[in-house]
Amino acid sequence: MINQKWLTTFMMLVKTGHFTHAAEKMHMTQPGVSQHIKKLEEQLKTTLINRYGKQFELSLAGEKLYQYGQQMLALEEQLHQAIEQDDPLQGECRFSCSGALAMHLYPHFLAYQCKHSGLNVSVEAAPNQNIIDDILDNKIDIGIVTQQEDSDELVQYQVGHETLQLVLPIQYKNEAIDFAFLNTLGFINHPDGFHYVEKVLKANNFNSYRGSESLSIKSYINQLSQILLPVSQGLGFTVLPARAIAQFEPQQSLYVAPLTHNVTEKLYLTKKRYRQLPARYEWFEQTICRLLEL
Repeated sequence: MINQKWLTTFMMLVKTGHFTHAAEKMHMTQPGVSQHIKKLEEQLKTTLINRYGKQFELSLAGEKLYQYGQQMLALEEQLHQAIEQDDPLQGECRFSCSGALAMHLYPHFLAYQCKHSGLNVSVEAAPNQNIIDDILDNKIDIGIVTQQEDSDELVQYQVGHETLQLVLPIQYKNEAIDFAFLNTLGFINHPDGFHYVEKVLKANNFNSYRGSESLSIKSYINQLSQILLPVSQGLGFTVLPARAIAQFEPQQSLYVAPLTHNVTEKLYLTKKRYRQLPARYEWFEQTICRLLEL
């Protein structure tokens, strides 16, 4: 690696064209400048300047080194500018949350991005543990999860809650709903399906329910917009957040069963504790809090 101190002296010498002037600019002695040039030539094993009298000309190697030095100075200036610059309307923004929240938040993010084309917005739908893992691996910067993590690496604060609902085909609106009936109908599973159904059935005393192993699985789909399609066609029941159900069309094909005990999950905005986020995230964080406010 080229000694940066010697290279700086060489660059100043070429810039001033004179040993004495270079020494004055760098607050050195003239012999000190000469010594740096000599050491640089020894390091590179080549002649950098050809002296004649009190003047000099660059060798071919010296010209190449000077070009290299100019490129390094330009890169250093770019680095300083990049460090100092934090444009709130430029750069990549990476988020992850449940599919239901993604459908709720993304249209607002997209409208903002349309106004500010310098932004690159990525929203990934994923279950809780995947979101936490991706935050810790720096694959995303902000996640929204329904659980608090015992980790010194994360900071979390509540931004809202999700209401979970039991949804069936409309033709079963007048049925007496117990676990035996639900299991005959069959469960439409999805990435958060077991977690959601466990919370709702246990909280509402569906006594025959014995965990996910006791469920009769009719179908599985990992695309949120498609989960309610088999329900609407009479093929089974499922449990989803109210936001996801409200966005499905046609609504008249669904029946949200009344529950004795409403089940809600707290929503926690989650990010790395010691990872400073750029200014462009401020709008998104404020918007998430506004849209999911308690």
